[in-house]
Amino acid sequence: MTFFILKGQTKDELLARDINGLMEEMQFMYAYDQALREYPKYQTFDKSETNRLESLADSSTTKEVVHYESISDSLEEFIFKEYINPKDALHTKRMIEIIKRYGFPDISRINKFYSKSFKDVEFKPYLLLIHSPKEFWDELKFLLKQEYDQGRMSQCTFGYLLWHISGRESFQPMIDNGYKLVQENGKTILKSTCNQ
Repeated sequence: MTFFILKGQTKDELLARDINGLMEEMQFMYAYDQALREYPKYQTFDKSETNRLESLADSSTTKEVVHYESISDSLEEFIFKEYINPKDALHTKRMIEIIKRYGFPDISRINKFYSKSFKDVEFKPYLLLIHSPKEFWDELKFLLKQEYDQGRMSQCTFGYLLWHISGRESFQPMIDNGYKLVQENGKTILKSTCNQ
């Protein structure tokens, strides 16, 4: 896909101009990512089946998923090595290009310019970055901070992505950026304080 920047156009103007093609591309990357990640668990690319299984109560899911759990460790390792990890890198590179050219495609920005429904109601562009390989983390930290400072991404999205690209070792990046620890049903959970 080739894009041209005309002198003087803002990132919002560029996003508005190219939104349909970008949404097709990002939704494809998201569907690919989700289908491949679900395959080792359910051994199907049938989204209606994986959605059905994921919506069951925990005990029902466990009983139903048991008959899917025959994938070997070696096949799962092969799928990650040959299919998932290379595409994570490719998708990260492409998202970095998109962010540099159009600004971060936060849902609030997309909704200004895109009138169609998302193909998957769970689609959020930031999810394409949550599996970013470590080799991209420094560049992403700089780029995402810049986008957050420019108001092109929400605080919670920034915190969530910062948590990932900081190695997921501590929830502090999220707590510092729009999340709080709360007690619910006897468990401590992270809860977003942002309107997304």
